[in-house]
Amino acid sequence: MGRSFYLPGANPDPADWNNASFVHQASGQRFEMFRRGEDRFVRRFRVEKGQRVDVLERRVTHVMGSGERALSFLHQTPEGRIYELPVSWYSQEKAWAMAPGYDRKNHAGFTRQVNHKCMFCHNAYPDVAPETARTGWDADVIFPKTLPLGIDCQRCHGPGRKHSESRQTADIVNPAKLPAERSLEVCMQCHYETTTFRLPDSLRRFQRSFYSYKPGEPLGDYIVHFDHAPGSGREDKFEIVSAAYRLRQSRCFGESAGKMTCLTCHSPHAGARPATAMCMGCHPTVAGHSGRDPRHCASCHMPKRRTEDVVHVVMTDHKISRRPPAGDLTGPMREKTSAEQMYRGAVVQVYPPDPAGALYEGIAQVKEKANLGAGIRMLEVALRGPSPAPAEAWFELAEALRSVGRDRDAETAYRNSLRADAAYAQAWNNLANLLAVKGRRTEAVDAYRQALVWTPWDSEVRVNLGLTLLDGNRVNESHTAFEAAVRANPSSAEAHANLGALLLLSGQKAPARIHLQAALALDPNHVKARGNLAIAQRPD
Repeated sequence: MGRSFYLPGANPDPADWNNASFVHQASGQRFEMFRRGEDRFVRRFRVEKGQRVDVLERRVTHVMGSGERALSFLHQTPEGRIYELPVSWYSQEKAWAMAPGYDRKNHAGFTRQVNHKCMFCHNAYPDVAPETARTGWDADVIFPKTLPLGIDCQRCHGPGRKHSESRQTADIVNPAKLPAERSLEVCMQCHYETTTFRLPDSLRRFQRSFYSYKPGEPLGDYIVHFDHAPGSGREDKFEIVSAAYRLRQSRCFGESAGKMTCLTCHSPHAGARPATAMCMGCHPTVAGHSGRDPRHCASCHMPKRRTEDVVHVVMTDHKISRRPPAGDLTGPMREKTSAEQMYRGAVVQVYPPDPAGALYEGIAQVKEKANLGAGIRMLEVALRGPSPAPAEAWFELAEALRSVGRDRDAETAYRNSLRADAAYAQAWNNLANLLAVKGRRTEAVDAYRQALVWTPWDSEVRVNLGLTLLDGNRVNESHTAFEAAVRANPSSAEAHANLGALLLLSGQKAPARIHLQAALALDPNHVKARGNLAIAQRPD
């Protein structure tokens, strides 16, 4: 865990940076991984008529992952945004390949932004204001320039200042001395992920910021976990962060009466314990197994499998089974397509065991449109109650209503969300989008400007504002908004594309080409930018 997030060169680097390269067949893009002095870079390009086009390179500013199975590479911009680079190093294969989720024609390239959910499990808590690390402020995350380097002691032992001053063990959390469920939850905060695909797998409790969980408190007070409904054919899914999720499905776990935790088999400070500690306490002799080396228990009953979401990684299945699943568990596997990742059906709460309430249940149904009709009905009923409802619930209802064409009701829900929390920047932006589509441009402009009061760094809001101003023939104001969007986020393809389009419209071909080429370097699949660049390159 101490090697979960670090600066390049701080830890031994198993990746091959000696001018390595590969071609991504699905997109036709080529990638080069190389050093320039002490720095590491990733470059992407295509070859067209013998020339390199759509060239973009980024310096690696941070490394994510211990390298036991894989390494991901990040680039932090001067403004503080962090982007995942599109290639990863897979230690088991000793090879470069596309990062998880990128092995497709129209992948995210250099535009996938690291958010608070990513940072929560991959690093110690960053020094960010709680009000900017909560739902409603997580669309465009600006991180501090100086970040923690690796998961620290406090993630498992709680705040350490009092302990460091007193040096008393009573002033620190010891997971081994917690009740079994609280001890298990210390690991579950990051290792209990029902799925990485679109469901959702979890919802944070209303009013809880991302970095507010403290070891020893009930995990269910911080976050609620959801899963596919039983009988949906997803019961045996095996994904990379599923250790605690799979363990809890085991008969051994259920019959341990709460005695089995992660610490039964793992020492966070010393690694895995011998299998005798895990199995032989309950199974000193097993028919047909007498004389077998107990260290081999896991090879049959916890077999290694290839993960569905990171297809270049093989790891131990923590569901303890009497017999391993049939088939080749480690054979090659392709990434699921976007359509294959979608789920349409009921979403059920799996942890904590006590129902979290109708608002959480309803949001879980509509968040990824899994069970849209039922979820909308749940939320509408729950939100009629006498108690003031949280802004998040109104916002998710508004999003769901808009997706089914109930725009008038969606507007009401957005406004209710903003009455509950006037600083809900995403609600201001999405309300403005709705108003703009309805032709209510003046109201939309006002709503976008309200969003920018709270998140002035958000380039997407500035682009939306610029488009609405342009629709109202307020060209100069639109130009100002697009320029501000580029300044706010020079890594936004959308900002460059729209500024380039407006410059082209104004007859300024030379500056238009600069921004359109920048847009295509960031996102080669930007159809609008490519079409406009073709126009801008025509002779006068």
